[in-house]
Amino acid sequence: MGLESGFDRARLPRGTHGLAPGDVIHSQRMRMYIGVLEVVAERGYNATTVATIVARANVSRRTFYQQFRDRDDCFLAAFGQAVDLVIEVLDASIATTPPADWRALIRTTLAEYLKALADNVFCAHALHIEALAAGPAVAEKRRQMKARLAQRMQAAFRIGRDTGDIPAEIPPEIFDALIGAIDDRIRDCLQGPGAPALPTLTPHLVQITLALFGVPDWD
Repeated sequence: MGLESGFDRARLPRGTHGLAPGDVIHSQRMRMYIGVLEVVAERGYNATTVATIVARANVSRRTFYQQFRDRDDCFLAAFGQAVDLVIEVLDASIATTPPADWRALIRTTLAEYLKALADNVFCAHALHIEALAAGPAVAEKRRQMKARLAQRMQAAFRIGRDTGDIPAEIPPEIFDALIGAIDDRIRDCLQGPGAPALPTLTPHLVQITLALFGVPDWD
């Protein structure tokens, strides 16, 4: 699953093309979302300009400014789309996981998140690297994303506590710290081996999570 799924990135033909105005705007926006994410992943946020975005998205500057104020506004909207993508992936995977199996919920959440990032490299760079240079609005949206991931881990922890598998409570701040550690490992992988290696982090991140929950499994 990715932002490009079922989406044609080709520029719309001039003149009559049979598309409703809403469909035209959607096509243009999606091309600009993908364009800004790709350019930012390749060049870095600070080197990305409106000119590079419209060239990659194959739209005019006029079209760009009809829908966004500037580069920052475009990236913020695209960042939101990337967040929605990974949350959708997680929701779909959790729906097929037995709700009482908290260990499986942890493994599935981590495995599917890392796979979604590996399958959408430009989203991975936006979420875990370039967002750090993109200003306070993106920083707040990123904080909200991390909080949502922490809540998922806290929900799995609560199931383990309720079933008696996890021996003791832990401070709420631990869940935020866990997501911070995962974020750091993902960033290191992206800047090192690259996005295709992200799924290989799953076993190690599961071990870290279980250790923080008080039930370490180092086998």
